[in-house]
Amino acid sequence: MYSYGDPYSFPPFAYILYTFLWSISPYKDSESILNWQNYRDADNALVVFVVYNMALMILLLYCIAQYFHKTGCKYTIFLPLSLLLSYPFMCTSVQQGNVVILVAILLALAWIWMDSDNRIKQEAALILTAVCAGFKLYPAVAGVVYLKRKEWKKAIRLMIYGVIAIFVPFLFFGGSQGMTDLVKTLTGFASYIDPNKTNTVCGMAKYLGFKLGMNEIYADTFAVVINFVFLAFSLLCFFLCSKKWQEAFFISGILVSYLPSNWEYTLVYYIPVLFLFFQEYDKNIRQDKLSDTIWMAVHSVGFGMVFSVDFLMLYYRYGFITGIFTITYLLLGINMLSVLIRFLRRTFPLKKEKIGL
Repeated sequence: MYSYGDPYSFPPFAYILYTFLWSISPYKDSESILNWQNYRDADNALVVFVVYNMALMILLLYCIAQYFHKTGCKYTIFLPLSLLLSYPFMCTSVQQGNVVILVAILLALAWIWMDSDNRIKQEAALILTAVCAGFKLYPAVAGVVYLKRKEWKKAIRLMIYGVIAIFVPFLFFGGSQGMTDLVKTLTGFASYIDPNKTNTVCGMAKYLGFKLGMNEIYADTFAVVINFVFLAFSLLCFFLCSKKWQEAFFISGILVSYLPSNWEYTLVYYIPVLFLFFQEYDKNIRQDKLSDTIWMAVHSVGFGMVFSVDFLMLYYRYGFITGIFTITYLLLGINMLSVLIRFLRRTFPLKKEKIGL
């Protein structure tokens, strides 16, 4: 099936799930497998799709319970409902039927379980990270957290799980030829930088390049350079920061905005960041200083606008899509600057001179 090119750009692990869903209401088009509208409308296919998304919402509720251990309306009704009705969920991921919601929730569970006292959950965090790589490949970058912590044994086990999740399914879907075709498809996706994509750093950079009067070649070069600078700074700040939610923020920023082929539905990768942020400040808000309270308020408003459909953004370039991603870039920039300043202060502390009376 990978010979069909762009329509089949997922790793084979994803097709294990898709084959299961298809088998609930099987259909084979008499003309072509590419007649996706016929598959969508056949028999009870839409019912399966609806039930699948209902199952994802139950998994989301379970994930929220793992973070907050509370059963009030705030966590069981208002938070999941607001997420479901937000642009990253309803208007992109659910609308597109993309597996990215499942991956985001599994990543959120991996982030919370990696520090669990339960060794089974710790191992499950490794397996879930590998499963996410099996679904989308690039979530494997989340594994650098174990390198930062110098947990070498866990890092090795994660690599083993990842190899199994990514390569073993090719035995059932595509084989070696399928692997070659998939690589060609993915590299084809990554070769073109679209200046109309506000969700990618390179797309925004290329758009800026055109505005500065660059031709196509120079604008592409400028976009690639800015994109790698963004990647380098994200990883640098990831290794320098001490807060777990910031670690997740820099990793999620890479997952959302680094690859040229990414679309807007990748916004749901900020779900772990949202949960980790509120988990930290939910505990410490009463003890915080005024500066910390302002910091929390700015980020709360920012995340609130990301996980919403804010009409104020409709008047900015391509509408609220651009507005939402501009907010993510601002929040990432603020956190990068904060981490770098703290690092410099720790490395080069100011010497206080004694003043005689």
